[in-house]
Amino acid sequence: MRQDQRVLGAAVTRPHTVAVAGLLDGLGPEAQVMGAVNTISHRAGALIGWNTDRAAFLQALDEAGFQPKGHAALVLGAGGAARASVDALRGAATAKIWVSSNDLDQARAVCRELGVTLGGPAPLGSLSLLARKVDLIVNATPVGSDGESVLFPVDWITPAQFVFDLIYQPAVTPLVLGARDRGARAINGLTMLLFQALAAFEIWTGQPAPEAAMRAALERAVVGRLSA
Repeated sequence: MRQDQRVLGAAVTRPHTVAVAGLLDGLGPEAQVMGAVNTISHRAGALIGWNTDRAAFLQALDEAGFQPKGHAALVLGAGGAARASVDALRGAATAKIWVSSNDLDQARAVCRELGVTLGGPAPLGSLSLLARKVDLIVNATPVGSDGESVLFPVDWITPAQFVFDLIYQPAVTPLVLGARDRGARAINGLTMLLFQALAAFEIWTGQPAPEAAMRAALERAVVGRLSA
């Protein structure tokens, strides 16, 4: 990218969003706070890292009709997507945020670095309690991308909960399907993907993103995958 001025930038996805932050020439405000980058811009020979996941996370929740303010949330994972989710929820005045990961030290680091004081890191062994007591469950791990796996039994989910699985392929993960079967509201990561892509387009080009065209293209791609 440094050697080719025609390259406007790049998108970054798991598991590289945290590691790539240390390879760039600078970071935008959100990326600095979260220590995770999902968008890189190439300007005057410099590579700058940005994070568009944080705002996209909240936009996706808003479009789905869920307001996190005053609610309790459980975020599964401790990577870049989890960091964006936790920081977004903290900024949206979520009452309590628990972060659970198979690496408890990473969960502790997320809570410490993002200033989570109500809730905190939680071992996976505590999910039998936490999964039932929160209002919002966010899966920010790749578990479920195989179309089969879940981090905890879906019968722990209650109809009053909202489940946000950041995975968008497959479009209906076992967690989303299980939550809906239990009467809970559940969405996948497609809308978040759209909103973060809109922001990335504007970072790369300096022009307003064509939301209608990009939304239609995403819908066509999803329908094409489902019918393939």
